[in-house]
Amino acid sequence: MPGMQDQMMQLVVIFGTMHLVKKLGLESPEYAPFIRSAYAVTTVAILALTFHLKGQIQRRNDTTALEYDDPTPGSQQERVVTTVAKYDLGEIAKLQKSSLFTVAIVAFMHFKFGYIQPLILQSLLPLLNLYKNPLFQIHMLGKPATDSLKRPWVPENPFAALTGGGGAAAANSSSSSSEAAAAAAPEGGNASGSGKEETRKEETRKDK
Repeated sequence: MPGMQDQMMQLVVIFGTMHLVKKLGLESPEYAPFIRSAYAVTTVAILALTFHLKGQIQRRNDTTALEYDDPTPGSQQERVVTTVAKYDLGEIAKLQKSSLFTVAIVAFMHFKFGYIQPLILQSLLPLLNLYKNPLFQIHMLGKPATDSLKRPWVPENPFAALTGGGGAAAANSSSSSSEAAAAAAPEGGNASGSGKEETRKEETRKDK
């Protein structure tokens, strides 16, 4: 079951990374510049790869007709008529947009709240997700568009089977990355709330 294996691998990466971050003390401010640099390099590399993929698709310009019912969950199953090239370019555009959205979320969490874990996690997960992406598998690795790589690629629930498993759809890989980044954030807000509650209880006891 390749899908389950991918999901288990992503779980191992997520929880393994979070464990190592705490064990090695990588959340210390002194490591922040190095971690930011690693994240920036990874992000630029991934965006560069998506533009390279886009160029390959445009050069090949596969005009093979592609007709299918829209597989997007919640859609009205409209019949879509297009070409392989147009379909792949549309998936690349989704991937690029969702990648930038993830960058915005991670940057906000880091610079607003000082979280380090999402930076580290997002230096690893997007590379794994891009490797498993059908676009990369077909246009970079030369695999045939059959079986699980056959178009159209059905978007999966990012947390299907207890994890965000880098599904078949191009946009979904970055969606799972952004949700994993949110999951990796320390529970600082909850800790703060508990501290305030304890303070209120202590003040009440003093008044009595």
